[in-house]
Amino acid sequence: MSDENLDFTSKIVIWCSKNIKYIAFGAAIGISIPLSWNYHQYTQEKDNLVASELYNELIDLVKTEEEYKHIENILSLDYKNSIYDILSKFVISKKEFESKNYNIAKEYLEEIININANETYNSLAMIKISLINIEEKKYDEALIYIEKVGLKDAFKQVLFEIKGDIYKFKGDKENALKYYTEAIDSSAINNENLLMKKNSVKN
Repeated sequence: MSDENLDFTSKIVIWCSKNIKYIAFGAAIGISIPLSWNYHQYTQEKDNLVASELYNELIDLVKTEEEYKHIENILSLDYKNSIYDILSKFVISKKEFESKNYNIAKEYLEEIININANETYNSLAMIKISLINIEEKKYDEALIYIEKVGLKDAFKQVLFEIKGDIYKFKGDKENALKYYTEAIDSSAINNENLLMKKNSVKN
């Protein structure tokens, strides 16, 4: 080895001995970051598995309203804002709607909107709130929620049909006909139900 290389190697050794604690710290950070990330992924996957089991229990096994709410509370507290928390709120909202507890059903849907996980869930929640408002004969409020739906193209046929229903119930046959026609035009299949609705408002 040349004197020049020896001199360079000596400088590295001297520098390392002076900075050993910083090198060790850097190595520890380099190892701990991927380890902590892997652990984070592991705990997330573990949590998702538990939440998934609870959700499946919610939809498959649970019979009473008290049991539904107990599991939904666990999901809301321990797995807050997870996909299963959101789906459980949809399930509970549906149960409350079927029991004609419309205000409670809407509260669960509003919680989904406030979580704001993605536009699809928000849009579905708004559509469902609109349908509950129709059931309560709150037609103007139903229209407000329909207008709030973000994914208008994805839910085009549904939105037009709901608007047709709202205007039909309000006694506005002209607008009802307009929106039923647009719903039919947006449908990929021949929809007998929509055709019947359209015919029901024709003069």
